[in-house]
Amino acid sequence: MNDTPQDAWFYSGEGERIGPVTLSDLRIKATDGELNPRLDMVWTQGMDAWKPSGEIEGLFERRTAPEPAQTLGPPTDPYSPPKQETAAEVMGKEGGWPGARRRSYLLITLFFPGLWVYGVAAAMPFLTSQFGPQIMIFASPGIRLIPALVFIFIGLRRLVNLGMSRWWFLGNFVPILGFWVGYRCFACPGGFAYHKKLDGAGIFLAIVYWLLLAIGLVVMGLLIAILLGAFGSPELRDQIREIMRHAANGSPPKP
Repeated sequence: MNDTPQDAWFYSGEGERIGPVTLSDLRIKATDGELNPRLDMVWTQGMDAWKPSGEIEGLFERRTAPEPAQTLGPPTDPYSPPKQETAAEVMGKEGGWPGARRRSYLLITLFFPGLWVYGVAAAMPFLTSQFGPQIMIFASPGIRLIPALVFIFIGLRRLVNLGMSRWWFLGNFVPILGFWVGYRCFACPGGFAYHKKLDGAGIFLAIVYWLLLAIGLVVMGLLIAILLGAFGSPELRDQIREIMRHAANGSPPKP
């Protein structure tokens, strides 16, 4: 940032950080209604952290009420403007951030795929009798793809709610980085990219997330060790391979 001009400002919009622009450009955007004084954050050199654009002196035009004409009646109480919320109060309101909230993300990612698979399995005989087996052979892959499409949609909106760029969604497919992106989506409240604060629910969900991740990695390591013959009996390896084969085919293992 050493080569950045002194009058360079940066601002946020739908999770994207935009800039540099001049203060005059920001005033024009504020006048045209392109800046939200409560939700859009700004930053320039010399500031310790991003602040809501409404807290920047001189950025938004301050309009004062005209002085009332003098009358013979008793004086009225002066106008008292509403109290302006601080940055901490604004950031503490998860519902004030755009995009998908943490609750919606958890419901969609944790429960929707299982409910969808169960519902499709229950409805498949009826659909087959209505449309015929030939049509359902071609329709089945598209029907099973819907949970993945819903996950992509809700994942992109969740990143916007966190104040992150939608490009971070690709991090889900990168080793190690995917754990970090998943942690933010799973546990962090809205606007976390700016205020860096976890609420009580976020702390609890973070503990659950990392604990489940650690357990999953340990179980995966044990399975790989057994399949490679590091320990365990041949019968156990055959049982694990049989379970994995049926899971890949979508059929229950034989008793």
